[in-house]
Amino acid sequence: MKNSYLIGILFLFVQCDFSTRIDTTAAAKELKARQVKRVLPQEIVNQVDEWGQQMQTKPLDTALRSQYAVRYLEGDAQSLRGQVKDVKIQQVLDALEYSQSMNQEVPPSIQKNVAGDSLYYIYPTAKNQLVMIGFSKVQVIQKMDRKLIK
Repeated sequence: MKNSYLIGILFLFVQCDFSTRIDTTAAAKELKARQVKRVLPQEIVNQVDEWGQQMQTKPLDTALRSQYAVRYLEGDAQSLRGQVKDVKIQQVLDALEYSQSMNQEVPPSIQKNVAGDSLYYIYPTAKNQLVMIGFSKVQVIQKMDRKLIK
């Protein structure tokens, strides 16, 4: 009887394959990487500001536009107003046009559309034109540096 228990336990031990054990530290890291993270609105605005400043200092070629999935518009306030359907952005463009007509300095700004699903980085050029770079919030969150998301 004792031998049969011993043989049974030995048989079970041989059947266990310890070579396929899961590395728990790697599994824990993978779970943490896949964890749903919260992105605050201020973090999105900060990211758009950072990218907008980068795009303002270097030429915005097609590759860079597609990398950040942005909408790029350039021209005077009236021509931009005709290209943008959002009422709030049109009002911002009217205000920028007035500021430029009064020879006021127009600093770069970030504006949100009425729906709140897009952010526009707007800055003036040396030729008294305006550049609008439109960012989709969804795209910003997807392209953000994962280390910055808490």
